Amino acid sequence: MSQRIKNRLNPSRNNTIEVSTNHRVDIYHSVVSMSLPGFLALFVGFFLLVNALFGWLYALNEGSIGGLKDHSYAEYFFFSVQTLATIGYGAKFPQTLYADVLVTVESMIGLLSVGLFAAIAFARFSIPRARILFSDRLVIHDHEGVPTLMLRIANERGNQIIDAEVSLSLIMREVTAEGMKIRRIHDLQLVRHRTPILSLTWTIFHPIVEGSPFFGHTSQSLAQQEFGLVASVKGLDETIAQTVHANHVYAPSQLLWNHRFKDMFVEDSSAGRPRIDLSAIHEVETR
Repeated sequence: MSQRIKNRLNPSRNNTIEVSTNHRVDIYHSVVSMSLPGFLALFVGFFLLVNALFGWLYALNEGSIGGLKDHSYAEYFFFSVQTLATIGYGAKFPQTLYADVLVTVESMIGLLSVGLFAAIAFARFSIPRARILFSDRLVIHDHEGVPTLMLRIANERGNQIIDAEVSLSLIMREVTAEGMKIRRIHDLQLVRHRTPILSLTWTIFHPIVEGSPFFGHTSQSLAQQEFGLVASVKGLDETIAQTVHANHVYAPSQLLWNHRFKDMFVEDSSAGRPRIDLSAIHEVETR
């Protein structure tokens, strides 16, 4: 199990991400999944580094480039920028075989790198992403006379997610009959695991009855357990007609007993009808 999940299961640790298994670095996946500022920084760094290198190579032979105002490094650097980007204003030009070879090599690198970064940028922007908001805590209180675990989700976009499905999986440390310590995954039974349309909010219910891994536990006994609750949602985004998904991991410290969620519906006097306040999705109150 990865260190990320381990830290989620142990509330005494922070949730820093560490890799606890040996694996090969997947450069393409790392670049596609990195943040937008990181991707832009990578592109700028690569562009400047290549031009700095070729600018230095051009400067090794002062007579290789014609049309320069002087033979400063900046002149060679900006000639490299024009070559790599295939701009070619015409004021600066190669005039030796040495320069022609460098221009040929740099042009090939420029064509390849522009195509590569353009393809990665397209892959990044074409990935379907769900704007699903999860409540930052779980609550347990009676529902229809039965102790029930609850959480809330909401669609932050103004569109609809068609045929949305949700699943809850409890990851808990247990000891087998042979005395082996394992982390076992329990799929929790829900009152409803599918909704035809997710456009506003959805409260997820798990009745704590016999057969539930929470059955027989108290707030004190659960506080001593190492567990993580993984909530996963997927559905069809009606706008882009692609499947989107989102997930959230809850730690034991985010579970509140004898609490319930506050009502998200508020009266809008100006519109004359109730509306939903998404900012209240995390708000709870004692029962």
